[in-house]
Amino acid sequence: MTMRTHSASVIVPVPSNIRLTNEKFPLDHLRHWYLDPDFAVLAPDLERLFRTLDISCTPSAENEADFILRMGSDPVPDVWRMTVSSSGITAEAGERGGARYAVDALTQMLFASVLTAGRASALLDGAEIQDAPRFSWRGFHLDSARHFQDTATIKRVLRVLAHFRINVFHWHLTDNQGWRFAGKTVPLLDGEGTWSCGQYTPDDLREIAGYARDLGIRIVPEVDVPGHSARLLAKYPQFACDPAAPGSEWCLGNPDSLEFLKRILSELMDLFPDSPVIHIGGDEAETDHWEKCPMCQAAMRERNLHSMRELENDFMVRLSRFVAERGRSPMIWGTCSGQVYPPDTIIQVWLDIREPLKIAAHGNKMVYSVHNSLYFDYPANLSESWEPWMFELSERGVYMTDPYIIWPEKVKDFMLGTEACLWTEAVQQHRVMSKIFPRIFAYSECAWSQPERKSYADLVRRRELLEASGLTDYLKGL
Repeated sequence: MTMRTHSASVIVPVPSNIRLTNEKFPLDHLRHWYLDPDFAVLAPDLERLFRTLDISCTPSAENEADFILRMGSDPVPDVWRMTVSSSGITAEAGERGGARYAVDALTQMLFASVLTAGRASALLDGAEIQDAPRFSWRGFHLDSARHFQDTATIKRVLRVLAHFRINVFHWHLTDNQGWRFAGKTVPLLDGEGTWSCGQYTPDDLREIAGYARDLGIRIVPEVDVPGHSARLLAKYPQFACDPAAPGSEWCLGNPDSLEFLKRILSELMDLFPDSPVIHIGGDEAETDHWEKCPMCQAAMRERNLHSMRELENDFMVRLSRFVAERGRSPMIWGTCSGQVYPPDTIIQVWLDIREPLKIAAHGNKMVYSVHNSLYFDYPANLSESWEPWMFELSERGVYMTDPYIIWPEKVKDFMLGTEACLWTEAVQQHRVMSKIFPRIFAYSECAWSQPERKSYADLVRRRELLEASGLTDYLKGL
């Protein structure tokens, strides 16, 4: 027999505040539900939930409902509240994101209750729950360039992320091994890749963008330049320093390079009209081609610069200004070269825990993705395949992540939040979910919950109970 646990004490990520009461609400009394009209997009989620758990609950008027999700008076993003009493369940949120999180918390509570008491005797324990996120940016990055994922897989990933209150999907669409979005600017690429084939049509991208919007997730699309571009430059060698041996880096001295990239980014922004942030890459470019290139050498002298890293920075700043002029926020990977970007450029910290201090000194907002804490391609245990540069990254390792690990008073005003990254050099489509689970439980709590509310031992208890309840299988099947 499964040990009885209070149904409100299973929620992942752990809410800001839970007050337990002695009231009980039997699931057999859950017969009617009501959604505020602004939250109607959640109706299919409720219908599937009740159908899965064999709960006969149908929509009704608010005054007849046992579960009510209404619009709250406070429109703060992502905030939600719920009360479970002997007379029913009432939740409220000021916008769609918070409303979805309330439904997802209810989902976890119902699954756990059925597990611990059986369907016939299942009940929800009384509680008053108030919840709000620690960080506004709770991101997950997926590399679709190395190994391609079809649209159905992307949608499943998005739904899982939404369940765990992840609200940013950073989509890595281009790299040396693949160029994954088709369009008018680059019609020569047909989806072939080094390790897998596939390409998203404009209709695919619009469909996924709309699906993410309904889930309350913002997409950050990425075109990775000036390095990581071998797949495109093989088809467009005129934009490389040496067309006979294009390599992976754009020619920084060729003015046509910048103009061509601007057309690509314009098309990308048109395909993602609701994306306030556009990622333009900016890391791990080699300088060898630039050092030997007459056009790059001439551009460096013309602009009174002293190194190819300075020329790279000049090129990327120009590209970031184009994004900013289009009303979006440019974002780049933190660089090893120590170059400075305008304060409106968001920097993604990935190299080490000291980077935030350097970035804050220049006034840039940042997102924390330090690799040995948040790279989900790293093995959860050493029975997995792994590359020489990878650390073992256990669930506990993820859970220990904190962007304020050092000098919090100097970085907290610049830290937007966190982002876990799944690179796919060694991860084919069929392994994506196995890399996300079970560490998504731990990551969601790092991104959402206040540090004083966190306990790794309790996270393991909740995660194991929810896995036993069938929740993970339910989410994977969405």
